[in-house]
Amino acid sequence: MSVFKRLWQRFLKPTYFVGKDLEGNKYFEYPTTVNGRLKRTVQYPRNEDMWAYVASGKRLPVQWNAWLTHTRRDPPTLEELEADLVRQKRVQINAAMIEVRDKEERERAARIAKPSDSRTPEVTGTELTKAPPEQQKNVYARDPWTEAKGGSDQPESWNPVARRR
Repeated sequence: MSVFKRLWQRFLKPTYFVGKDLEGNKYFEYPTTVNGRLKRTVQYPRNEDMWAYVASGKRLPVQWNAWLTHTRRDPPTLEELEADLVRQKRVQINAAMIEVRDKEERERAARIAKPSDSRTPEVTGTELTKAPPEQQKNVYARDPWTEAKGGSDQPESWNPVARRR
């Protein structure tokens, strides 16, 4: 906004309407006495709606949020908000298509990786127990529990060693 328009707004109409979003929220701007920065606020259609936004059930449009925090200088237009809504829907559709394609690829890879029953028989636990006792001992020859019991679990004191120079 031009300097003249800001001065005119400040003296004649301290609070003025800036715009609204697609959900009916209205945005206002008015001067403050503390510093030269304009105060920006939002007015919800109903008082109950404020709690939906505070509790993160709903979110303000990103463009208006940037304007409220003075990150954006000019307020967004309705056309810009509608274009962003179309873009969001397009991204959701594309993401759904990619998800379906990835799911099909995972299923196809699982079918390829899964061996057929006629080629190689799978070894089950019952076949392992039917093996002779000598072979069973070889399978379980190393017992990790006996190795773990050998060490000490008690902390030891630290003795620093002097370096040689």
